[in-house]
Amino acid sequence: MKKFPIAMAFIAAGVLTSQAAFAQSSAKNWWLHTGPVLVKFNTDTKLIVGGAPLDGTNARAKDNPTLGLEIGYEVAPSTIVSLLVGVPPTTTLTAKGAPIDGVELGKAKYAPAVLSAHYHFDAGAVKPYIGAGVNYTIVLDSRDGAVANLDVKSAWGAVIQAGVDIPLHNDWFLFADLKKIYLKTTANGTVPAFGNPPAQAKVRLDPLLINVGVGWRF
Repeated sequence: MKKFPIAMAFIAAGVLTSQAAFAQSSAKNWWLHTGPVLVKFNTDTKLIVGGAPLDGTNARAKDNPTLGLEIGYEVAPSTIVSLLVGVPPTTTLTAKGAPIDGVELGKAKYAPAVLSAHYHFDAGAVKPYIGAGVNYTIVLDSRDGAVANLDVKSAWGAVIQAGVDIPLHNDWFLFADLKKIYLKTTANGTVPAFGNPPAQAKVRLDPLLINVGVGWRF
């Protein structure tokens, strides 16, 4: 008879262990954001033509809307590592300042990718978070304008991030997210209007990514 309670204890321990293992394996550690993204550039450009800087001139990159998808995994309680990618948009580079004010210099099709880690706070009805990471912006295509043979380089940049999740029902939620990217790149080409001298632009883009949409834990 003494063996019966001992056996029952082992069975109970086995059941509890298996339940705990199942709960851990079925935990919803994956996290998804999807929705429209507005890419707002804060551009500052140094233009050099024929080896001489064009004083008083600048260039701006046109802001772009796109669609983003950010998928993450909870690597520790409240800490998520995620990767953001989006449908590649195309920005137009336009000169500012005399004598080339308003001239379209060219276009660049790009695909920004952001790898970041963010910590989520439990503030009741909303779940704010902050984070940081790294960006790699891949330039897929450069199209000529006033600058011929335009070649815009892909580049790395640092990222800071803040956002909030608003629970809806079960594992669904709304979100709003801001990512500031500190990004510099260069562009090269020639200027046919000036007799084809070599041209170079040192560009600080520093885009702000404004992302809203729906999220899901799974």
